Amino acid sequence: MCRGGRMFAPTKTFRRWHRKPSLNQRRYAVASALAGSALPALVLARGHRVERVAEVPLVIDTASLANVEKTSAAVALLKTLNAYDDVVKVIFSSRRRHTRYWRDWSSDVCSSD
Repeated sequence: MCRGGRMFAPTKTFRRWHRKPSLNQRRYAVASALAGSALPALVLARGHRVERVAEVPLVIDTASLANVEKTSAAVALLKTLNAYDDVVKVIFSSRRRHTRYWRDWSSDVCSSD
């Protein structure tokens, strides 16, 4: 018995999967994203932990990102900006299916308590 099997409705090569959206759609998407992240009440309503962030949306200049080469440096930068709480929320709220692998992220390992 094969466990992989075939894919249902496989992706076709004749479909244009990476179609570039028009300039008007891209501008509309950027404006919508900025409008959705401009008010802290809207961001908090979506479940993000941004209570301690100085200003929303959080904009970081490239000069402070120039020396970030490792993940530990990025974590330290997010902690200084008080934005790491949202990252922790994402880590512990992601639902992963239970497997037999010993390092899986089952519910007992991934609880923030």
